[in-house]
Amino acid sequence: MTGELFGFVNIPMAVWIDEAGNLVRPAESASIEHSPLRNMEIPDGLPERLDRSFREIKKFPDLADEYRAAIVDWAHHGAASRFALSPDEVVQRSQPRPDAHARAAACFEMGQHLLRTVGHDAAVPWWREAHALFPENWTYKRQAWTLVTTPEGATENDLMQGPNDVYTGNWLDDVIAGGGGQAYAVTPQL
Repeated sequence: MTGELFGFVNIPMAVWIDEAGNLVRPAESASIEHSPLRNMEIPDGLPERLDRSFREIKKFPDLADEYRAAIVDWAHHGAASRFALSPDEVVQRSQPRPDAHARAAACFEMGQHLLRTVGHDAAVPWWREAHALFPENWTYKRQAWTLVTTPEGATENDLMQGPNDVYTGNWLDDVIAGGGGQAYAVTPQL
């Protein structure tokens, strides 16, 4: 049950592209459905880390209704929608991409390649470097943590991604250090 519930921690991201191929909204959280975890009762007696994880997940921003309404408005009104941005507005709202982030992407991809061709141990130094260069990137961290914390032969990934001896940080501690569940996603400016 735990792994299944933690699968909802993955917050989808989206960009909007119009019929002419123009970007009209930058990358942002894009959930159109409410997470069942937001209304789930947290049972008493859970281990401390699991309890705290569920409490942080409940703090995730929930703009599913607003985001769905924005998409519908854009579908009906196209470029005239108040949610469709001009190219300058898209650039202004886009997250900056410094050189360190480009290097982190290269390190992450090298780790992916080495994982597939050589094995996990060969990928670790590259993923550590990606984490150091772009510590706010959850994809890089979660990929690495999952491969370390999921027991060999498991049929489902360990989505708790707890403390380990291979990487600095883990899901819960990094969420808390980053401002808590309310700061976990790139919240759309609607």
